[in-house]
Amino acid sequence: MSGTAQGGTAQGEADASRPGDRALHLLDKLLTERPERVGHDFSEATRCLSAYRDELIAIWRRTLDAADKRRLDQVNAVLSVVIGGHYPLGPVPWPEIEKARRMFVSVMNGAGSSGTA
Repeated sequence: MSGTAQGGTAQGEADASRPGDRALHLLDKLLTERPERVGHDFSEATRCLSAYRDELIAIWRRTLDAADKRRLDQVNAVLSVVIGGHYPLGPVPWPEIEKARRMFVSVMNGAGSSGTA
């Protein structure tokens, strides 16, 4: 697994070069601030989640491992929820964003389990 797709916890700006850690930091920030109007942080979180997903796609294409595919599927689900929060039909669905964040942490913490890189 590449160093950028490995799991961890939000450590703020220090991890800005790692898209997964940066996405987690931004999700934490959004959940703390819960802005009424969504903007840059949702956009940036979406970009970071997409970059992390791209890394998982590359890993899965190399390994074709079922665990890698599950992680990819889970990140796609998280990305869908975050995009839905960015463009809500009503109020921002904060409980769903919280669930997506928990799923993302789970994915990141298990990201190195296949031992493929």
